[in-house]
Amino acid sequence: MFQNINALSLFTVVAAAAVIMFVSYKFSKRTVGEFTAKTLWKSLLSVNFRMSLIKNICFILALFFIVLAIARPKWGMKKVEAKSLSSDIVIALDVSKSMLAQDLKPDRLTRAKIAFKDLTEKLNGQRIGLIAFAGQAYWQCPLTSDVKAFEMFLSLLDTSTVPFEGTNISAPIDLACKSLEKIPSNAKAVVIITDGESFEGDLNKSVQFAIDSRTRVFCIGIGTDKGEPIPTYENGEFKEYLKDEKGKTVVTRLDSATLEQISSATGGKYYNLGQSSVNDLAARLNKLDKIEGTANIFSNLEERFYFPLSLGIIFLLFYIFIPDVKIRKSK
Repeated sequence: MFQNINALSLFTVVAAAAVIMFVSYKFSKRTVGEFTAKTLWKSLLSVNFRMSLIKNICFILALFFIVLAIARPKWGMKKVEAKSLSSDIVIALDVSKSMLAQDLKPDRLTRAKIAFKDLTEKLNGQRIGLIAFAGQAYWQCPLTSDVKAFEMFLSLLDTSTVPFEGTNISAPIDLACKSLEKIPSNAKAVVIITDGESFEGDLNKSVQFAIDSRTRVFCIGIGTDKGEPIPTYENGEFKEYLKDEKGKTVVTRLDSATLEQISSATGGKYYNLGQSSVNDLAARLNKLDKIEGTANIFSNLEERFYFPLSLGIIFLLFYIFIPDVKIRKSK
């Protein structure tokens, strides 16, 4: 790829110079040939047309490679280590089917993504990681300071991301706390956004693990106390509301009490997404301690302009030093 792609327009100048030189060369030979025989002008003229042609070709090639260097070509990957002060925040998003409920428009999952995107844009100097969970929890984006990369992974999440159905809030707590175990207590946090209905796992044990590892868990509740049926889709079109084994429509409700208990026990705070913004949460996360020593490895395309520049200089030297006059031998 080229960093200065606008410079490629200069190739029109190179092409024009090549055409002018070629036409000039042909015109000069034809003009001389019209006035004298070929055998005669070869002996009379001091110009070496062949060497002159080679010299002009070297000049065109020199222009070509210099323009190429100005365009700053890049290829190959260069690893750069960037160290900074940061705190570590793991964000866990519920992607179970209950997140398709539409008590928050357009649906819970979409609103959760919007809330997390808004939150990450308000954070300063943190590494953020993304976990998706339903019946189990899986890393989707490792801890990174690249907000755009995080947002890309966030946008890809849907209810098919995790193959295990159900809701297991203990799974992301265990996974996040284990990953943050060696980070100082006031330099890390876990943020979970869910409707709070947890049907699997040992939640009390997971909360105790968070307490023992001194990891604060902030919970964001999404949904309403009244609840909402869960829509199912086929080929992108609404099919019917989810039903249980008895044929009754399943209604999913926000379990604020469970989320408040998790947050309070671990030193975090509970937020209801339908009643508050993420501003207070962002302010609390920005107050976390920043620790030194965390590092990100970035792979960048390496500058390669010096290759065409070197060739351009070589051809320019050829142009300067190649003689285009005949060297006559003294008798």
